[in-house]
Amino acid sequence: MINPTNLYNEIAGNILSRFPGGEVLLSQAAQRRAATAASASRAVTRQDDTEPARSGISDVPFSAIMEYFSSGGEADAFIRQAIEAEIELASARHNLDPNLVRAVIRAESSYRHDAVSHAGAMGLMQLMPGTAASLGVTDPFDIRQNIEGGTAYLRRMLDMFDQDIDLALAAYNAGAGAVRRHGGIPPFAETQRHVPRVRQFFEEYTLQAYQRSAEDSRFGR
Repeated sequence: MINPTNLYNEIAGNILSRFPGGEVLLSQAAQRRAATAASASRAVTRQDDTEPARSGISDVPFSAIMEYFSSGGEADAFIRQAIEAEIELASARHNLDPNLVRAVIRAESSYRHDAVSHAGAMGLMQLMPGTAASLGVTDPFDIRQNIEGGTAYLRRMLDMFDQDIDLALAAYNAGAGAVRRHGGIPPFAETQRHVPRVRQFFEEYTLQAYQRSAEDSRFGR
């Protein structure tokens, strides 16, 4: 008899391995399943050694799992979760507000991990080939590498321009040299649009986070 938990883990593991950061989600799911199983252990008995007690996601039928991962919309949601996990990890490593990183990704690529600009910038955080190479990014379309590289570069720009967010965003978009030459945000149409756009998204994400926090506090969550 097929062990449903092992089958689920094999399927999920294979799919998650395609999206860097996915193993974090798999680990979190495993921890939740373990906690659920532990709390219910006294009330659960096994029929035999090949079919363990089922709880949580392990109780989802195989057909439902396959339907979940074969659905375009669900796959997009799954990739977004992997991206969010990487944003949190990279932001913590580089001491950045994850909402600022989210804002940059939204402005640069609209969260498209396969995006390529007319100038050749690649991936979620739109890394140019030279910039990617200098950051040790060997595959700009790899979610983990792209976010790690882009976040490290954003941190570098903030440090270079004394934590001035506007100048750092301008440098991220147009290059640090252009910001220095013009003594501020360069008079390039794209950069002039880019900086306030990222700022707007940053404020939106920050407000949403504040509202969620206030709601959680209100209801004791």
